[in-house]
Amino acid sequence: MNLSRNDRPKRAPVLRDFDQSSPAYQDSERLASMLKNAREETMVDAAMKYSGRLDRLASHIVNEGFSAAEIVELLRQESEQFARAGQGGAL
Repeated sequence: MNLSRNDRPKRAPVLRDFDQSSPAYQDSERLASMLKNAREETMVDAAMKYSGRLDRLASHIVNEGFSAAEIVELLRQESEQFARAGQGGAL
């Protein structure tokens, strides 16, 4: 017997008939809210770390009197470190 997608019985979406007054629905809403807040806090934390790192880098450049070529190389090195951190490495 050869089945195609049209041969399968149609199923109603799981959440369509989900009772919004049920405790499970309210728990899922709370969980979604907590996850959203956690993501926002993580983004704020990452932005603060990034800002601080750039500020220290700028101070280092000024204090050492780097040339344009040295600044570009330093920025490339920082970019590589951020890329490694994005892949799960330490920053």
